[in-house]
Amino acid sequence: MSKANAGPPPRFQLNPAITNYFTSLVTGASEVTGKVSSSGIPWWVYPLVLLILGLTIWFYIKTLFLVENPENIRSKLRKFVDMYNMYGNQRSSRKGLRQYLADLKKAGLPDEHLALTNFFVCSANTPAVFTPLTDGIVSPEAIRIVLAAGARYLDIPIYPTGPRGAPMVCEMTPGSKWRRLTINELSFAGVMNAVQQYAMSGPKAVVDVNEAPYREDPLFIMLRFQGSPKIETFKRVADVLRETIEPSRLDFTYNAGRGAERLFKTPITEYFGKTIVFSNLYPPIDSPLNDYINVGPRSSTPLEMAPRDLNGIPDQMKAQTMALVKQNLTVSRTAMEEPDCNSNTWNWANAHALGIHFAAMNFWSQDDTLKAYRAPAVFGVNSFLIKPLGMRYVIEYVAPPGQPNPALNAGNGTPAAPPGLNIPLS
Repeated sequence: MSKANAGPPPRFQLNPAITNYFTSLVTGASEVTGKVSSSGIPWWVYPLVLLILGLTIWFYIKTLFLVENPENIRSKLRKFVDMYNMYGNQRSSRKGLRQYLADLKKAGLPDEHLALTNFFVCSANTPAVFTPLTDGIVSPEAIRIVLAAGARYLDIPIYPTGPRGAPMVCEMTPGSKWRRLTINELSFAGVMNAVQQYAMSGPKAVVDVNEAPYREDPLFIMLRFQGSPKIETFKRVADVLRETIEPSRLDFTYNAGRGAERLFKTPITEYFGKTIVFSNLYPPIDSPLNDYINVGPRSSTPLEMAPRDLNGIPDQMKAQTMALVKQNLTVSRTAMEEPDCNSNTWNWANAHALGIHFAAMNFWSQDDTLKAYRAPAVFGVNSFLIKPLGMRYVIEYVAPPGQPNPALNAGNGTPAAPPGLNIPLS
């Protein structure tokens, strides 16, 4: 046959083996469907049940140790306590502030250099929460351990919960009002009861704290309100403080931050056995909590300086910053919403170089930064560290006015002239 008489080219055809394979699948499915249908249960119910069962088992295993229940909390807490009990074992080798000042005086430190602002303070960023924050544990044991480790500044996060805004200590997902990062939460009262038991000597302190070297050292507490606190939240916090730190609070002249302009220059010896309360915000003016706040937000210089802010200060502004910090107690810390909040990735020495008093660290991150922070020459032995000479504020002592001599009182409202004084007559 010639090419001119050839028919059209054959159309594309699927491989017969592939066609037979899909045909057998359809036939098999039809047979299964027919059998299942005869029993009244569709065939697809069985794989769906298996899928749900598998997901349930996976979720149970995944969350077995993350659910808030007494067993999980006790299990994780036991691990944390065993891991960090070394701090408690080191407590007996620490020195209290009174002994530290005695050592400084022997070395020649004058009384004029004893202003509160002249000391760095060992500070804890997450004193009530064992980290990492995700699935972390809030516990009074954390308070006990950081105090034994030397911390005298405690940064306590307070979240309002429930319809009345009850103050609770925990950590939440940044921007969320309900999603909690920590496994559990603890009432603010529970945290402050632990502070009362382990921070200072007193009738409600545990027995060994009454003999601890830090039993009368000044204590600094930051009330870090998060979320949207309510009026009732502030009132309840004030009630808790009244029940726990009332005997050690500062006098009424320091209420609502009114004494901040003299707080920094008062000798630190005036604050033995005292609790100084910070707050990241002021409540409404009629709130009873205002009477407990000694240091709060201010316009002259920030109450807090983030680590990234320290790195951004130009050299020509550092002297001015140091001068402001000298007259204003200042905090530096990594915010809990930061990705690196579970570790000490910033250099606390940058804060000390500017004279910042409270460089708060994560005591649960056993990294080189924390080891340097707790070295014997820094806070490994003492909870307070005198600043270098060039950073110190020198107290100017003014002699009190002389008492009047009763013999010079003429009794008629006019003082009598002292003997030997010749008054010129006009």
